[in-house]
Amino acid sequence: MQKKSPTFMYWDLVMIYETLILIFIRAHREKNFPLYVQVLEELVPLFFALDHQNYAQWMPVHIRDMKSLPVSIKEEFVKCSHWVLAKTTNKFSAMPFDQAHEQENKIVKSSGGIVGLTENPVALRRWVLSGPEISRLLKQFEEEYHPDDDPESLKKFHHHEQDPAAQKTFQRKVTNLSETIRRMGNPFLDDFPDLISLDNRNCTDGSAIVSLHTLEERGKKQYKEFVKNVLDERSHSIHDPIKRNSVKLFRKHQYKVTSKQGKKIKVLQNNVELFGQLYISMQNREGDLAEFFAHEIQSFPPSLSDFGKLHLANKKSDLLQCIEQPGQSETPSVYDCKLLDGVVIVHCLPVTSVNTFHEYADTVFIPYLKKQLQDATRLDVV
Repeated sequence: MQKKSPTFMYWDLVMIYETLILIFIRAHREKNFPLYVQVLEELVPLFFALDHQNYAQWMPVHIRDMKSLPVSIKEEFVKCSHWVLAKTTNKFSAMPFDQAHEQENKIVKSSGGIVGLTENPVALRRWVLSGPEISRLLKQFEEEYHPDDDPESLKKFHHHEQDPAAQKTFQRKVTNLSETIRRMGNPFLDDFPDLISLDNRNCTDGSAIVSLHTLEERGKKQYKEFVKNVLDERSHSIHDPIKRNSVKLFRKHQYKVTSKQGKKIKVLQNNVELFGQLYISMQNREGDLAEFFAHEIQSFPPSLSDFGKLHLANKKSDLLQCIEQPGQSETPSVYDCKLLDGVVIVHCLPVTSVNTFHEYADTVFIPYLKKQLQDATRLDVV
């Protein structure tokens, strides 16, 4: 079927690699270190084939490191499963250490996060010192009153997707997908030699089919050459650029874009030809040339737009140059009223010397308003 239908081959590859990604997640959840290394080796050729340069450069190094671990460390990873972390006793719940760190950071940051603390060294030091201690106290409280081995716990030691609600949701989505395929027609039963999009049935170029047939083979070949040249023989540096494949599957065809200067020349040529034809017709009909030249002959006036795109100023102040400026008088020494934007004032005034809103109001904000009232009889803050 893969040889007859490129569409079937494409979606078969999608299913294969999506399954590998799910196996990659399963290796973490079940603490299976050999499976983790094995599935990485299956995924690496795809990084080379699809031009993911950073992953293609460093993933082979990571796999080599995992295979070259000392025996003592490998036993810790394989037998004791110390390469991942299980925060609970629930099944299928282990996770990488960096993900566990992010969850702990979320507990430490709470709702406000770290935004605003970086500008205040005192508050930042206080948060860094007290945050981990607060996280430890919360964890001890949960372990004391809600232990994982409590037989009356509502978790029941199974994964959250094993609940009836999650299973019903998954079943509903599968049923909807099946009904949609039956209603629109099953594209995998067609054996036409084209690669099509399932939703609109658009066909891709023939080059996409050729790239699809050589995708896996090309990725595996590049991966083997990289391991041989960089890791085994060390004849090339790991920082050497990897040749890009530029695989084209469902990408749109890139048409040649005419430069702006070429468009202007083309418009001028059309105008010259049009002026000649209209001028001859006006001579035969004895028309008024002044009225003839008073009408616009272009769909987009050049004074307002550039081929349909309005002329925009780089900044708003450029528009002031088009307005006639009246004679400016000297700045008055006393004002009847001043109108200030409160949000702008808060952003402009410094906050490094205060720690609370009360200090900010007493030492920064209110003194600034009093200063503005020295030369005005009224002050309004929005």
